[in-house]
Amino acid sequence: MTARNAPRLFGIILAGGSGTRFWPLSRSQYPKQVLRLLGSQSLLQATCNRVLPRIPAERLAVVSSAAQADVIRLDLHRQGLTNIHLWLEPEGRNTAPAVALAASLMGPGHEMDIMAVFPADHYIQDTEAFHQALEQAALLAQAGYLVTFGITPSRPDTGYGYIKAGEPLPAGGLKALAFAEKPSLARAQAFLKEGGYYWNSGMFLFRRDVFLEALARHLPELQKGIQGLSPGVSPEALAETYRHLPTISLDHGIMEKADNVAVVPVNFGWSDVGTWSALHDLVGADDRGNVILGRVLDLGSRDSLIFAQDRLVGTIGLTNMIVVDTADATLVCPRDRVQDVKDLVAEITRQNQVESREHLTVERPWGRYTVMQGGPGYKVKKVVVAPGCRLSLQLHHRRAEHWVVVQGVAQVTIGDQASQILPNQSVYIPLETAHRLENPGTEPLVLIEVQTGDYLEEDDIVRLADDFWRGPTK
Repeated sequence: MTARNAPRLFGIILAGGSGTRFWPLSRSQYPKQVLRLLGSQSLLQATCNRVLPRIPAERLAVVSSAAQADVIRLDLHRQGLTNIHLWLEPEGRNTAPAVALAASLMGPGHEMDIMAVFPADHYIQDTEAFHQALEQAALLAQAGYLVTFGITPSRPDTGYGYIKAGEPLPAGGLKALAFAEKPSLARAQAFLKEGGYYWNSGMFLFRRDVFLEALARHLPELQKGIQGLSPGVSPEALAETYRHLPTISLDHGIMEKADNVAVVPVNFGWSDVGTWSALHDLVGADDRGNVILGRVLDLGSRDSLIFAQDRLVGTIGLTNMIVVDTADATLVCPRDRVQDVKDLVAEITRQNQVESREHLTVERPWGRYTVMQGGPGYKVKKVVVAPGCRLSLQLHHRRAEHWVVVQGVAQVTIGDQASQILPNQSVYIPLETAHRLENPGTEPLVLIEVQTGDYLEEDDIVRLADDFWRGPTK
C-alpha cells in the first residue's frame, strides 16, 4: 500500500486519567501519562512520537481534562509537540464521551477519516510492528469495521479484559465474538487453554462516520448530547453539555454491543504499564529479581521493586515487595496487592490529603518550585527559573512575598519599577502589586520565596500577561 492510497488517519490520544495505581509518584495534578517511567520521555510523549511517523501533527489530538490542562501542555511543550491539538473535557466521563467529543471537534472535512484511538500511557517495544499492525487495522476500518488490537496473551493475567475472536474476515483480521471483563485466575487459565482469546489493548480504529452511526445506535443519549458540538465550542457550553452526558467506556457502550467489530492479533511488546508490578516486569531486574531505582541500599531482598526519588532508602530481606519513596509520601505493599493502591488513593483523596493531588516540587514552563515548609500564615518555597525565562506578570490578593536570591541574577519588576537582585540580596512584594520575575542569565536562577498571608494556595494568582499558553486571568 502506497502513501497515496493509504487510509487517512486522525489520531486521538486519550490522556485524561490519573493513574492512581502509580501513587505516590503519580498525583491527580501530575498523572501517570506525564511520568518518565521507561526512559527520558514521558509515556504521553512516547505515544505521540510513536504515531507521528504515520499521522501528522495537524491530524493528531490529545484529549484530556481541564484540570490537567497545564501539566499536559507543559509535557507536550517540553518535547516540542506544540502543533498537536489539545481538546479538554470539563470533567471525566470515561472513554466513550471522550472519543465522541473528539469526533465532534474534528470538524468538517474529516467525515471519512479513520479515527485511531490510543491510550496515552501504554508501552510498545516494537514500533515497526506497531506501524504494520496500524496499516492492517486501517484497511479493516476503511471497510466499515470497528477495529481493536488484540494482544497475544503470554500468561493467564487477571488484570486485563479479554476478547474472544472467531473466523478470519475477508478484509483481514478476525471477527470479534465477545468481550470479557477482567476474569478470575481460573477463568483466565481456561481462556488460554481454549485458545482464540486476546488481551483487550484499549486501542481502536474506525471511520468517523461508522463510529457516529454506532454511537447513535448503541448510545443514543450520548449521541444526542454531543450532536450540537463543533470546533470552537466555548468552555461554558461544553461544561453544560457534559453535565448531562452518561459516564461509560467505549468497550461497554459500543464495542460489546456492535456486530461489526474486528480484532487484529498483535505481538509488538505491549504493556499497559498498569501497576508498579507491571513496571517491575518491564525494567531489567538484577540477578536477585530486584528492580532498584534511585538511592537504594539493599541487603538480601528478592523479586522486589524499590524506588527512591531523593532520599536514601535502606531495605533488608524483602520478598515480592514494592517500595516507592518520594519527598512527601511512601508506599510499601506486596507485589500481589498492587491493584489495591487505587483504593488507598481513594481513601487519601476522601480525607482531602494534599498528597493525593500534587508533589512538593511542581514543574512550570519557566522552571519549577519546591515547597520547603509551611504553616498557618506562611509558606516557604525554593524557586528555580530556567535561563532566559520569566514568570507571568501577576499579582496576589491575599499574600505578600519576600524573595532572597541564592544563585544567579534576578530581573524583578514591581509595579513600574525594575531592578536586578544579586545573590544574598532580597526584595519584598506587597499585596495587590503587579510583579514579575525573570532570569536574564545563562545559568539557573535560584531564590527562596517566603509567602505570608491568610490564603497561600496557587489559585490566588491573577495573571496579567504571560509568555506561554496561560492567558490573563479572567
